[in-house]
Formats: sequence, structure tokens, C-alpha cells
Amino acid sequence: MIFIREKHLPFWLDKEEPLEFPTVKDKTKVDVAIVGGGIVGITTGLMLKKQGFKVGIIESKKIASDVTGSTTAKITISSNLVYDEILSDFGLETALKFRDANILAFDKISELINEYKIDCDYEKIPLYIYSTDKNNYKDIEKEYKALQKLDIDADLTDDFQMPFNEESFKENNTKNKDSANDIVINKAIRYNNQAIFHPKKYSNALVKLIPGEGSHVFENTKVIDIKEDEINRIITEKGDIFADSIIIATNSPIYDPDSSLSYMSPIKSYMLGVYVKEKIPDAMFVDINPFHTYRKTPTEKGDLLIIAGEHHHTGKSKNTSANFKKLIEYTKKKFNVNSIEYFWSNQDNKTIDMLPVIGETSQKGIYIATGFGSWGMVKATLAGMILRDLISNKKNIYTEAFSPKRFKKQQSIKKKCQSSFNTKDLNTEELKIIKEAILDLNPEEAKIIEFPKRNISIYKNSKSNVFVLQANCTHYGCRLSWNSAEKTWDCPQHGSLFNYKGNSIHGPAIKNLKSYKID
Repeated sequence: MIFIREKHLPFWLDKEEPLEFPTVKDKTKVDVAIVGGGIVGITTGLMLKKQGFKVGIIESKKIASDVTGSTTAKITISSNLVYDEILSDFGLETALKFRDANILAFDKISELINEYKIDCDYEKIPLYIYSTDKNNYKDIEKEYKALQKLDIDADLTDDFQMPFNEESFKENNTKNKDSANDIVINKAIRYNNQAIFHPKKYSNALVKLIPGEGSHVFENTKVIDIKEDEINRIITEKGDIFADSIIIATNSPIYDPDSSLSYMSPIKSYMLGVYVKEKIPDAMFVDINPFHTYRKTPTEKGDLLIIAGEHHHTGKSKNTSANFKKLIEYTKKKFNVNSIEYFWSNQDNKTIDMLPVIGETSQKGIYIATGFGSWGMVKATLAGMILRDLISNKKNIYTEAFSPKRFKKQQSIKKKCQSSFNTKDLNTEELKIIKEAILDLNPEEAKIIEFPKRNISIYKNSKSNVFVLQANCTHYGCRLSWNSAEKTWDCPQHGSLFNYKGNSIHGPAIKNLKSYKID
């Protein structure tokens, strides 16, 4: 029997020590204001404080509770088949910089853990990027050749212990049998000495070091506007902060003067935390097709297996609840599951050129870090190191390769939205149509009603309470999509998320959706 408890939250946030920080104190002045209290903001803030800067981190929710708290927390110099593409697209010089940057940031994490004696379940283990499908072997071999050219420590192997149960392994590999020897063949790239940790324990330990000596950490404080000037002004719901420099570390930047989001795609991923009968090997696994990842983490009950998969572009899945169901079925097929404890989702931005976006924007003194491509632990740490050097006026050899300004001559990958910012009160005809649609709506259903000059969304919860909102994102006016699993309205263009009440809960959108009363 499988016990399904299924807490709808990330494992990392369930029992970890809750930290308490104040909301913004009006007219606070710092050298550097950092918008976003995830691993980018925390790492950068600590590094800048060590350089003598007074910093202020501003987080709209709780510290490290959004993207950082929803990661799988793999610390690796690779996350998929990436180096061959970088080498082919940019040549040897940029590929070597990309390699060195990843290694530098990887080492920095362990350095910080050792320096501050952080207890965060940090463990060195190998990473296997593999496939059990012959059709993918050439891609794995191409990637390995690129790794050899770049002198990256990795092995090509067909001898490794799979993470899932033996029967499932045999079933999924029947078509890959070598007819001459009747043996199962698999291909994997093994990266030795990669790492895993507990991201909330790590983030909590670092953020405690920031307050004091003119530096601050603020949470439950939403930024609603940024005014550029000789001394920049960050306007929040709780008061204003003034800063010489601003770092936008909100995953999807809420301030983006170079339109970097036009060269990225927001990707949604789904995660489960499960207990299984199998003894999971001391390793991380990435199955490239269909893409799934596995890692374990210690708990009081034993090792919890964290599985991620069912990736898609944010806002472009017709049934997000079905994605969780698919992941559950996949997990039950691969493993002997004792219990399903947690389920959650996360999203990150993937750039068109596979490189992160880190650096100063065209607006002097304002910096962003984004586009980590679901490879956030290492890339976030790299962002901290680059931004520290830029603000300290120190040379950093990675600045040009990852600059937000590099896209200026490229064509946007985004189609222009049929924008609608019409938030006028509903007229008599619109009210009539909406009321009729509400009567036809079942509990826990949502839909968008199209009118000639705007779209209106309606959602009926399990108690038959109805929520009527504008159905276009407050960022660029793009039409939203209902996420049935999370009960959110998601923007398929730039990744903004709004809860069913219309509150903006993930950038780049700042403003809430207009809510309409239906008498």
C-alpha cells in the first residue's frame, strides 16, 4: 500500500527554522539595495557586506521561500547536455570561461560552508547524466567529446547503478539489449565530486550574517516601483529605500531596461518528495529523455527521494494537475514507493543562448541576475561573485559573456501580446454574461471570458465563492492561463504568477490584477 500524505509545499520549507526579519523602515539609506531575498540576493548581500558596503535586502515574502526554497538543490558544474552547445555556438574561448565560471562558483559554495561552519547536509557525490534510450547515445557521446576538449573532469560510462527498481530497469531497457551478448547497455556521463545540500539551511545561515553595521534584511515588503536618480529610490508598500546601486534578484526581473526577458523562456518543473523501498545510490541522476532528475536527502525517517520532471513552458500546460499525476505515475512505475510526502513546483528562466544574465543594465547603477536555466545554486553564487566585483569596481573576466546588454542586436523570441489593460468597471452586458458563466461553472473550475476589448477571468472555489479578475497580465498585458494545480493565473510570455485573488506572487509583474465585484 502507498500512503499518500502529499503536503503541497517544498520539503525544504516544511520543518526548517523560521527566521523573522522586519518590514522596511521608511527612508532607509544603504549603499546597495537588493530586491529579492533568495540565494542570489543573500549571497550577493553577504559578499558586498564583507567588502564594506551597507546593503539592504528587500523580500516580498519570507526569506528564501520562493524559487530558492523550491529547488532540487543540486550543486553541479553541469545540469544537462550543455557544453557541446556552448562550444558550438560560441567557440573555445567562451566555452572555457563558462567552464571556469561554473567551477569557481561551485568551489565558492563549499568555501562559504567551511568558512561559516554551516550545517546544511552538504555532501560530495557524483552526478550521472544518462539515458536508457539508444536514440540519445550520440548526444551523450558528443557532450563527452566537448568535455574532453574543455578538459572537464568527467567519464563516459555504461557501468553504473541505476536509482530505480530492477524490474522497471529491465522493462525500460529491453529495446536497448545488445543482440550479440543479450546485455543491457546504457550511456552516462559521470561528473565526480559534485554536491547536494539543504538550500534553506544554507540560506538561513548566510542571511543571519547580514543585518547590522548599517546593513538590513527586510521581508514581507513588496517593491512597487523603482525611481532612477543620482540616489536611486525603491518604493515599497511599507516605505522607501534609497541606494546608490540596486540589484534586481527576483528570478524574473521586475525592472528590466534591456528587455532581457524577451530572450528567455519561463520553464515550469514539478517535484515530489517520496520514501521508497529501494536503497538509493549516493549519487544524483539526470535522465535526459524524458527529462527527470533524482536525488536523495536525509530526514528523521531515512532518505527522502526528490524527483523532478514534467517540464513545460509556464502557462502553456492545459492541465497542470495532470502534470503532477503524470509525475506520480512515473515515480510509481520506476520505484517501489512507500509514501508520497510532498509535492510542489518551481520555475526558472532559460535564455536563448544557454548563458545566464548577470551584470549591470544599460541604466547605470542598476544590476540584474536571471536566466539560470534551472541550474540555480551554482549560477546564483556566480552572480554574487560577479556583482560584488562590478559594484566594487573590480575587473571580472566573466562580465562581458553574461552581460544583460548582449541581446541588444538580437531579435526577440517573444510574440507581441494582444495587450489589454482595460480595467474599467464591468458594464451591464458584461455583468450579464459573467453571471451566466458563473452559474455554469463547477466548483474548482476556472475560465476566461472574451469580450471585444478585454478578457475577464472567473474562478469558483470548493465553497462556491467566486473570484472575478482581469485576465491579462499587469506586466505587458498578455493573456493569462489557469494553473489548476496551484490555483494561480500564469503568464505564458514572461512567467508572472497571480494567485486566485489576483495578487502578484511572482515577477516580473508588480501590480495586482483588478478584481471585480459581482452583486
